Amino acid sequence: MGWHVRETIDEDRRERRIRHVTRCLSCTLICVHCGLPARFSVPAGHPGLGVVEHLPGATTPGLPDLALLHRFCRDNLAAEPGVALRRAYLGLATELFETGRRIRRHRRLGVHPPRPGHLETYRKRWRVAKMRYACKACRYYTGSH
Repeated sequence: MGWHVRETIDEDRRERRIRHVTRCLSCTLICVHCGLPARFSVPAGHPGLGVVEHLPGATTPGLPDLALLHRFCRDNLAAEPGVALRRAYLGLATELFETGRRIRRHRRLGVHPPRPGHLETYRKRWRVAKMRYACKACRYYTGSH
């Protein structure tokens, strides 16, 4: 049995973090589809570019039927089951953009279809790919400053 020691944050650092999160524009402007911060200082073709879209039933407080979305999320507003999968698709699109490859709809996240008798291997690779790209999107969009 091991003991885990959490880092103690002095009051000054804690106050600076709270001030940063409550006043930082890039931390408060998040996409309503995937929940990650939108970016505005990126090239026009970037999948993470923030766009405002008219969506009936949008939940942005104070803005009637307006929602902030990433450009990629706006173009792919399908109701994916779960935020991790939405973030995984955004992470893959961002990786493709950064490497200069064409962004297209990747339903399988680069995982090949299962061969007969190897369904469990396919499921394992699918979970790994989904979490890999979702983590990549989280690091990319939340680590912007």
